[in-house]
Amino acid sequence: MSILFFLISLFLSGCSPQKEVFKREEMVLGTFGEITCFGEKDSCKKGIDKAFREIKNLEEILSFFKAESDISFLNNAQGKPVGVKKETLEVLKKAKEISQKTQGAFEVTVAPLLAIWGFYQKEKESFSPPSGELIKETLALVGQDKIILAEDTGSVILKNPSMKIDLGGLAKGYIVDRAVAVLKKEEIKNALVNLGGDIFCLSEGRTAKVWKIGIQDPQAKEKLIATLKVRNKAIATSGQYENFREFKGKKLGHIIDPRTGYPVENDVLSVTVVASDCLTADALATAIFVLGKEQGSALLKTFSAEAVIISKSPKGKRLWISGGLKNKVSY
Repeated sequence: MSILFFLISLFLSGCSPQKEVFKREEMVLGTFGEITCFGEKDSCKKGIDKAFREIKNLEEILSFFKAESDISFLNNAQGKPVGVKKETLEVLKKAKEISQKTQGAFEVTVAPLLAIWGFYQKEKESFSPPSGELIKETLALVGQDKIILAEDTGSVILKNPSMKIDLGGLAKGYIVDRAVAVLKKEEIKNALVNLGGDIFCLSEGRTAKVWKIGIQDPQAKEKLIATLKVRNKAIATSGQYENFREFKGKKLGHIIDPRTGYPVENDVLSVTVVASDCLTADALATAIFVLGKEQGSALLKTFSAEAVIISKSPKGKRLWISGGLKNKVSY
């Protein structure tokens, strides 16, 4: 998931003089986390503190890279059942559902493929693509049907001992949703949570505001290609021009098609999804990127979501905007 968003502004016309804008940034989940709150000082400070505690707690549970996380325990269990926290079960249940609805275009079992393509390596100087034979062997480890959820006992089994899962395609979205739930519990009505480009624009009540979010040009990241006006919705963008391996002058992006085992190669440059929750927006942006514009855009109705898809064309770039966003996007 690429960081393709900038917070532009919160429209503050008619604001009460007792309310202000507060913002805090922290490094979480390997990226910059930002929470912006519009409201009274004490309630904003308390809400932001609690939301960041929730983010850090969930990172310890769901991270691929934390040695004591549920995910690490599962990945090292060699096919044995592992008792996990309810949050892990919740995310894995949702991941299986999304995999089924996207015909396998979204998969949390893709970690072995990411490994053979070198996307867990820190050094990128020496790289050769995996052989077709290795890709075929690794594909046998991929598929939501190979994850067994035993909700009655709170345990999970990865059927193949060599399997590994990585929740990177939806965990940030889930954590954004949980942070927003904390803010709502603190009775904060207007806030924005941004975890590396996975965003929720909280905007409720009589003083609800409209958040204006910029979409970066995928071929010139210092420029904005469009802006969205959003109220009480989640936004996530998928693109792979910032994270790639290079071989013989060819860039191979980090988004792997779980059905073929190869990096995605199509005309799509970026997919921005607007949905009611950030977990859905996060996962769906990746699935649409894998499927391409025609097949991917057909999924939007299934998830009650909207999207902006930027594609390559003979004349440069082409923007496709779903019907529900037509009056909310400006250039």
